[in-house]
Amino acid sequence: MYSFIVVLHIISAGVIIGLVTNAIMGTSMRKKMKGTISELGSIRSAAMMAPIMANIGSIGLLLTGVTLTLMQYSFFPFSTLPWLAIMQTDFLVIMAISGAVMMPNGKKILALANSELSGPGAAKGASDALRALVAKQFTWTMVLAVLFFIAMMAGESKSLMWVKVQ
Repeated sequence: MYSFIVVLHIISAGVIIGLVTNAIMGTSMRKKMKGTISELGSIRSAAMMAPIMANIGSIGLLLTGVTLTLMQYSFFPFSTLPWLAIMQTDFLVIMAISGAVMMPNGKKILALANSELSGPGAAKGASDALRALVAKQFTWTMVLAVLFFIAMMAGESKSLMWVKVQ
């Protein structure tokens, strides 16, 4: 059972890696489509898909991480398992940023993109306000990506971070 949950944990992490990759590639593609209706379509598609991938990945990581912790470890063991404590603290920060910043911005982006797509100026692409929101969202996505990779590195380096309790 433990191995199965570890596999689900790794798959959930893969979804997050895919989300980050998609954000980077999507930003590059949107720059090429700037000023066209395709830019708005791309923004709308990303605003619809990103929350789905983020929810699948983060809920998967949360559930499997908590399960693995309950099966074999403890919560926030800074003195005995610093790699795990770093991962758990990092994940709490990621969840806070996601709930406080990413989700509200994502809803604004989707609403504005839908509004602009149905408006008379859709052929001219996204407005400056929408582009600014998307750029802000991308910046926060990269911040979360760095935090995610820190947690991933902590998990991968766990054998190097054991502290012996005396």
